[in-house]
Amino acid sequence: MNKKIGDKLYLFIINNHSGKGAKVWKETLPLLKKMEIEYKTYFITKPEDLLQLKVDLNSSVKALVIIGGDGTIHHALRYFKNTEIPLGIIPAGSGNDLARALNIPRNTCAALEKVLKGNTKKIDLINVADKLCTTVVGVGFDAKVAEITNSSRIKLWLNALKLGKFAYVFGVLRGVFSYQPTDIVITVDGEEKHYSNVWLIAIANTPFYGGGLKICPDANKTDGTLNICIAHSLTKLEILMFFPLVFLGKHTLHPSVAIDKGHVINVSSNSNVPVQADGEMLGNTPISITVLKEELIVII
Repeated sequence: MNKKIGDKLYLFIINNHSGKGAKVWKETLPLLKKMEIEYKTYFITKPEDLLQLKVDLNSSVKALVIIGGDGTIHHALRYFKNTEIPLGIIPAGSGNDLARALNIPRNTCAALEKVLKGNTKKIDLINVADKLCTTVVGVGFDAKVAEITNSSRIKLWLNALKLGKFAYVFGVLRGVFSYQPTDIVITVDGEEKHYSNVWLIAIANTPFYGGGLKICPDANKTDGTLNICIAHSLTKLEILMFFPLVFLGKHTLHPSVAIDKGHVINVSSNSNVPVQADGEMLGNTPISITVLKEELIVII
């Protein structure tokens, strides 16, 4: 532990995957020392390391700050159960979609300034397969894209060039020709609906995923409701043309896009369809998803 003068302790989890987290930490450290902030650090090399990492969130802790991306935050959510300690974010991932939804600056100094000011708000979370999620649950092609992206060296290279958000584009181009859309049954607050040739279903707490794709433009992290986007009955060429519209949030007007919202959502299919949450793979359908109102305190 590195101790400085201060009333409270800040805990930092630094994801050093690809070296980006360590670089951001090196920018953060002199500022903490200059302001005589008390802190403790935990270094990891991948988000899954948090499954074994023990973090002591006692009464002396002011905030738990993640230097990483959406995957790191996703795996750290378990630390915030039954606590009033807030989550702080200094973006250092490829997508940084939760930070984007919270208007957290990409600039390290500006993000740290927000953390130390300590203004907070409560946001909703998604419960899916007994796991917590902050941004979007994706079913289908976008989950396949996440799987391709997470296992590719391209993501590391793009992160190093500060072009991490284009990793998702790479995954789309690589996965579109092998993925086969399927028939899906989705039940929203008890109402069952059937869709044929479904490419993807996005169930969103925030508007963004994939590094800025505005998949559910109207999603609001504080309204107690999940927004749903279903893309179906598209050819492979049409799905490639679909994603540029998503960057602008204009895809919702497409005739092969269905928009819905609800509180309890169940998704099933005849074949196994991959599922991701916050860009992390969760398994396959069937899944049950619920919204958890004001479940997490975040620094904004």
